[in-house]
Amino acid sequence: MDIQEALTEAANAAMSSPELVEATKAAEAPQEPAEPQDEVVETEAPETEAEAEATTEEPTEDAALPEGYVAVPVVDDKLATEFVLKDAEGEVEIPALIVEYKANGKVRQDRLDQVVKLAQFGVYNEAREQQIKQVEQEAQALQQEREELARIVEEREAQLERILQDEEFFLSVRDLYQAENSPEKRAERAEREIENIKIQSQVAEISRQGQAFYESEVKPAIDLIANALPSVTPAELEERMAYAMQLHAQVGPNGQPYLPASQFESARQYIVNDLAVWAQMMHARRSEPATSPALEQAQAATAKAQIEAQKAKRVVGQATKPVGRASSAPAKSKAAKPATVDDALDSAMSEILASIR
Repeated sequence: MDIQEALTEAANAAMSSPELVEATKAAEAPQEPAEPQDEVVETEAPETEAEAEATTEEPTEDAALPEGYVAVPVVDDKLATEFVLKDAEGEVEIPALIVEYKANGKVRQDRLDQVVKLAQFGVYNEAREQQIKQVEQEAQALQQEREELARIVEEREAQLERILQDEEFFLSVRDLYQAENSPEKRAERAEREIENIKIQSQVAEISRQGQAFYESEVKPAIDLIANALPSVTPAELEERMAYAMQLHAQVGPNGQPYLPASQFESARQYIVNDLAVWAQMMHARRSEPATSPALEQAQAATAKAQIEAQKAKRVVGQATKPVGRASSAPAKSKAAKPATVDDALDSAMSEILASIR
């Protein structure tokens, strides 16, 4: 048997097998659309109880915290009150801290949220206490007013009762009422009211004129002088101006002094001729250089010599105090005041030598 025949027999044997016949029929039959199959999702096996406990176990202090730090548990139950805890970066979880403090003489230990709740009660109580105090003050004021009104009503009722019962008191009250409400009295009161209205009107006009004169002329002039002469302050200029204007002031309708409009020109002349000159003198005096060291030293030496001369004269006078009647010798004429530093030194030395002799 050659190779060709062997291959033919193998093919015929394969075609005659029932599995191959069924596969051929299935391939030749019309194919229907395949139904979608459910996707198979691979799920991890549930962790064992030991593995779950190991996963949820808190990290130990030695595991992640640096030295000196401790792990603080977080509040996991309902808070006593709602609040937010923040640090420099923002909101953080609320730790389960216990605060120990002393209140009303007793030591208390409360969790942080309970302490916040107590603080809220304290703020509420403080505001409520302030409101209660305010209400009490208002009630006290109303009570005092009520008592005053009750006293007045009681007094009026007593007066009415006395008027009805006492004829003499009634006649005296009637006469007094008629005297106070006579045409003359009413006219007098009306005149006083009119006079008060006139005085108020005059005072208002005087104030308006004075304020306008000060704002438009006096204050700009004082500011100009102060700016030109910095060593003189506006307060000094205003004080001197006010003192000088007292000579030109008059008494107003209300009894207060004021500068009338007729004296405004005098004020202007004073500012130009006196106040500005005084300010220049003060500025020159404050701005002049200090005295030379040699002159200061000479002045100090003169003062010291004069003091020493006085001391020496006092000592010598006490040691040579005369006994008996005073001599009738004429008193020495008073020495002339030295004109220069050298003259002052010579005079001081002469006095010292004369006292020693």
